[in-house]
Amino acid sequence: MAPVKISHVVSFSSQDPKYPVENLLNPDSQRGPWLSCPQDKSGQLKVELQLERAVPIGYIDVGNCGCAFLQIDVGRSSWSPDRPFFTLLPATMLMSLADSKEGKNRSGVRMFKDDDFLAPASGESWDRLRLTCSQPFTRHQSFGLAFLHVCSSLDFLDDPVVDPSAPVSSGLSECSDAPKSGPSPWMANPSIRRTFFPDPQMSTKEISELKTILKQLQPGTLGRSARMVLSAARRAPPTSVASPNNPAGAGPSHPGSAGLYPTRTLSQTGG
Repeated sequence: MAPVKISHVVSFSSQDPKYPVENLLNPDSQRGPWLSCPQDKSGQLKVELQLERAVPIGYIDVGNCGCAFLQIDVGRSSWSPDRPFFTLLPATMLMSLADSKEGKNRSGVRMFKDDDFLAPASGESWDRLRLTCSQPFTRHQSFGLAFLHVCSSLDFLDDPVVDPSAPVSSGLSECSDAPKSGPSPWMANPSIRRTFFPDPQMSTKEISELKTILKQLQPGTLGRSARMVLSAARRAPPTSVASPNNPAGAGPSHPGSAGLYPTRTLSQTGG
């Protein structure tokens, strides 16, 4: 499975100036998550992302940061702006109502594969992703995503792919049901589970200890699941970001702040 680079952000609905949406462009950086504006109490967060090319999507790995639900729709840059996207991953729960209200288990990794995607959309090539994050259970904490990894079902990106302007299959239609992804087996280990509920950010020593534990579970080169666990641990935001009573976690409030606009377009949509 070949990784697919996210080339740029097309549009977004909200961001914390301290944790902007551009953090999603480089999932291996240490810049932190993408979070909603502290003043945004809508409970919904949207972003549209441009992939480097149109490819069939085989895997999507998501690092959560306080979202209760996530939906992923797909489209093409050649489409007109008013053309509706197709649902690839229907709204999927990332946090329970109880955890949302108590502020627990805000960080976690979900790894979605082809079996989790709606069959018509998963059989086509796409170069646009539209993510809708929602947190309807509490309006007192910023929420968003820690990272996003996208992989094509192609073995190599040199393989031929569909041009974004090519028509989609006539049988493609929006659907509402799809199987839910089960919990990751890595989360059964208590040491790994603790990395998703940190009080402060993990230190370099703690990251090293976690890596040692993962290597004990899986000798040799770390697999995809283990790398996702490490990535989430490195990118967990400070506690102050999630605390409604700590002013240090809130970004600056200015009338011109990007996060206060309903939609901020960063580049023109194609076609």
